[in-house]
Amino acid sequence: MLMDNSIYSLKNFDFLARTFAIMQVEGHPVDINAVTGNMDDEHRRWFCERYAYYCQKEREEKTLILS
Repeated sequence: MLMDNSIYSLKNFDFLARTFAIMQVEGHPVDINAVTGNMDDEHRRWFCERYAYYCQKEREEKTLILS
């Protein structure tokens, strides 16, 4: 089951996905494979989906600010 009561905490992983997305959009290199390297397939897939979502949201926000 994804994000059960183990060490994988939904809030912590979501926070990390958003933080790395912000860093990426600000121009800091993010090696998402290194970030997710020790995750099992299910958690890696979930994390990468959240990361991609936040990258898109941050790019949209940055575009609005710069317009």
